[in-house]
Amino acid sequence: MARVPYVDRENMDEAGKVIYDRIRNDRNSPTVGLQFRALLNSPDVASHLTSMGAVLRFKSAMPENLKEFAIIVLAREWNSDIEWTAHAALAAKAGVSAASIETIRTNQSHATLTADEQLIARFVLQLLREKKVPDDTFNAAQNLLGTQGVVDLTLTCGYYTAINMAQIALKPEMEPGKTSTL
Repeated sequence: MARVPYVDRENMDEAGKVIYDRIRNDRNSPTVGLQFRALLNSPDVASHLTSMGAVLRFKSAMPENLKEFAIIVLAREWNSDIEWTAHAALAAKAGVSAASIETIRTNQSHATLTADEQLIARFVLQLLREKKVPDDTFNAAQNLLGTQGVVDLTLTCGYYTAINMAQIALKPEMEPGKTSTL
């Protein structure tokens, strides 16, 4: 059970309804998901955070497969059922192999990943675990993704860390009918 109430659109003031609708529209969804409805207890912050997430998801300079791969590495690192379940399916759709997805899900050796996937995983995990990205990793990521791409990768790490920390603290439930694939 969530630790905070889920905010319904009809219980928001006019400014809040605009924010609710922007979140829904950014995700091209008829409703706002439970984790975002929990965040709407702080509507202005939720608005900025979810807008950042929408730009990173839908307008990233990163190739779709590597962006989704980075997101599942983050989801796995944070043990997020919500993010893993959604983004493992999106990673597969973007061309990430079932073997690579399973490698991340089961915390296996990264030796079987493609070279690009190994680099993305190394960048993400060094940033999260070691709180630094060595020059060789950064330079390789920048060579692969370009300057905007490496910035988008860095901000993707920050965005999904914020989302996953909110999930840990607020405990939103998975959407009805969804079952974790983590």
